[in-house]
Amino acid sequence: MSAVGAAPAQIQPWVYDSMLELAAEGYLELPSRPLGNYSRQELSVMVGKALNAVEKNRTGTLADEYARITRLLVMDEVELKLAQEQEAVAVKRCGTAKAKAARAAEMYLRRSLQGQNRLEVMEPLKAKNDEAQAGLEYAARDYAEAQSRVKQRSRMLEYARKKQESLLTSLNGADGSSSGTELPDKSEQNAVLENAGRLRAEFLPELEANGSLDKISARQQLASNLPVKDVPDQAFKLDTELRVDSGRSSGDHGQGTRTRARVRLYPDYNIDNNWHIKGMVEWQKALSGPKYSKDGKVNFDRYYVSGNIGQVQTDIGAFGSLMAEGNIYDSKFEGVRLAAGKPVRYTLEAGKADYEGMKHTYDLAADYESAAYKVGAAYYHFAYDNDQKQYIYMGNYHHNLGIFDLGGMLLRGRESGNDGRTGYVFSLAYAPQNSWRPYTYNSWLKYYYQPRSTYVNHTMNGMAGAMSGRGGFKGWGWGCNYNLPDDWSLGLELYHLQDLDIGHSSNTIWGSVTKYFKNYRE
Repeated sequence: MSAVGAAPAQIQPWVYDSMLELAAEGYLELPSRPLGNYSRQELSVMVGKALNAVEKNRTGTLADEYARITRLLVMDEVELKLAQEQEAVAVKRCGTAKAKAARAAEMYLRRSLQGQNRLEVMEPLKAKNDEAQAGLEYAARDYAEAQSRVKQRSRMLEYARKKQESLLTSLNGADGSSSGTELPDKSEQNAVLENAGRLRAEFLPELEANGSLDKISARQQLASNLPVKDVPDQAFKLDTELRVDSGRSSGDHGQGTRTRARVRLYPDYNIDNNWHIKGMVEWQKALSGPKYSKDGKVNFDRYYVSGNIGQVQTDIGAFGSLMAEGNIYDSKFEGVRLAAGKPVRYTLEAGKADYEGMKHTYDLAADYESAAYKVGAAYYHFAYDNDQKQYIYMGNYHHNLGIFDLGGMLLRGRESGNDGRTGYVFSLAYAPQNSWRPYTYNSWLKYYYQPRSTYVNHTMNGMAGAMSGRGGFKGWGWGCNYNLPDDWSLGLELYHLQDLDIGHSSNTIWGSVTKYFKNYRE
């Protein structure tokens, strides 16, 4: 370091005294010249080294410092609370280990005094005693460390509060000279913590700028082996979706125009921070055009429990199933879904798909995702009440092209008594980062070639369902979603499809306006 002349006016004498005391304790390597010859920036680097970090200096106004020290206070208060929880755990463990060690020692010594020194008697007692004494040492060490952390966090919090009070006094136009020199003296055994706390509060802008506070906090977390209680999330969450959509289908398979209003509620009750009770309540009303069978009625369409059994993500009940990105099936599924594995993710569904005449369904999928690409394969089995069966094999690949995603899916489907047929879907998606923000959009373009045997209930708003009786369909679809402020969203989709038997076509345009609500904050 280079000398820069006399010390700046903002450096108070107590700063040098505290740094010298830290140096005397071996926490700071003193430079060759007196501390008074160095600038505040150079002193902050020395303090950073004493706190185990060295980075660049940054200063700010009193208001900025007050804002930072206030934020630091919140972190200190939380860390003190967690340290106190750990201390309570350590006290219980230490008490249990002490009692266990006392019992083991008593048994060992009693047998020794009774003259029972046979190896087959004494060796097990000695081993048990040694194990208990070692456990006591570990518990006592954890207790000492936990108690030390509580004292350290308490003192750090104390000095941060005093610094905050001093800054507020200065901001209000009063004399702020009491920020350092009037802090009460501490006993010698607390000198290191006192000096560290005072210097940390004084050089807060510089230490925050060079990352020292984050690194020290990370080191403290790694050093602790005591548990912290989980803080439960909000017990009941509710997402609400209000949507008005309108679509028109023309051509040989056209179904005219239909406009509807739809309300969906997605409740989520947190049972124990693992298991959740989830569901979906739906109401929809046709404003014009054809009506559904449940038009104007409240439908409790989803109801299931979700949580982890070990490493297995488990859903049980009636939940939504999106098979092959919706190119095979997208609707209600009653049964169980299990998912586990890294880096390959395996998913098993077994139960019944919500489709007319369906008897039972099961499927197994495996997916792998890296930064550059995603690849997957799956098998789907559908059995109907009339003893007919449908088997679909799927292979899928997506490649990341920055803000674009290029995908290809191969589908091989076969129905009972018929030869298998092959279909495919090619896709190009535009999904920039943070596309959920207001005034941003995402879109997709797809080309479909899907014989009837390769799908059951397609996810699209086009006329794929109407063409299932004609052997399937081919054609393209395009969609776009545009986000507005206050959780509003606009959607638009276009489809041009042809059935695979006689070439009849259908054109569809579909649009939506959606408003989202939730009773919680992310």
